[in-house]
Amino acid sequence: MNRFFRTAVLILSLVFFATYSFASSSSIKSLSKVRSSKGYIFKINYETDKEWTDGLVFRLYCTFSKDVELTFTSSGLSNIKRGWHKTEIRVPKVYRERYGYIKDYRVEMYHNGMLISLKSL
Repeated sequence: MNRFFRTAVLILSLVFFATYSFASSSSIKSLSKVRSSKGYIFKINYETDKEWTDGLVFRLYCTFSKDVELTFTSSGLSNIKRGWHKTEIRVPKVYRERYGYIKDYRVEMYHNGMLISLKSL
C-alpha cells in the first residue's frame, strides 16, 4: 500500500509540474477597455514563449449594471510566433442599451481547452 501511495504521489507531482510549465508558455500581459460609439472594445496584449503556438482562445466575462453576466469569446488563433501580440474583443452597443454599463470584467486565455492565463479589472 505504501509503494502504491508513493507511485501515485510521484505521478501526480509530474502531472502538476508538466501542467505548470505548459501554462507558462503564454500569458496575458495587459487588458484595457475602450468605450466607443459602437459599444466597448477590450484590447488584450499577450505574450507567447513557444516558437509556434496554436489553439489560443480568449473568453471575456462581463458583469453589467443590471446584474447580468455575459460571456464573449474570440475566434481561435493559430500559427502565432513567439513574442508580443494584440487582439480585441468587441461588445456591441446593443448590450449597453439593454443591460447597462459594464461594472466588472475579466479575460481568460485558453490553449487547447486548458485555462493558462487570467486577467481582471
